[in-house]
Amino acid sequence: MANGKEEKPRCVRCGKPGKKDDLYCTGCGAPLVNRCLYQGDLLNDPCNHINDRTAAFCARCGSRTAFWKAGLVHAPYPENKVFHVNELEEMKWFLHPFFAD
Repeated sequence: MANGKEEKPRCVRCGKPGKKDDLYCTGCGAPLVNRCLYQGDLLNDPCNHINDRTAAFCARCGSRTAFWKAGLVHAPYPENKVFHVNELEEMKWFLHPFFAD
């Protein structure tokens, strides 16, 4: 923030300024917000953490970011996310007769 004013997002690819609530650049279509791309799964909610403009991976969960997917930032390493236990294997307990009608 400069002088108490909220800064407008500026496109990382083309440099065009966007409006406060814009999610994508109107000049080149690049994302203006570097959001985590983890979509969630059977037992876990999506992350949606907003990361620093230079982050290729999410600081909260380790998944790839929107800027990485768009080719705006690069990382020499592959995604190194800690995977959850196989949720489907864990869900087999709901097939137990206790949970039947």
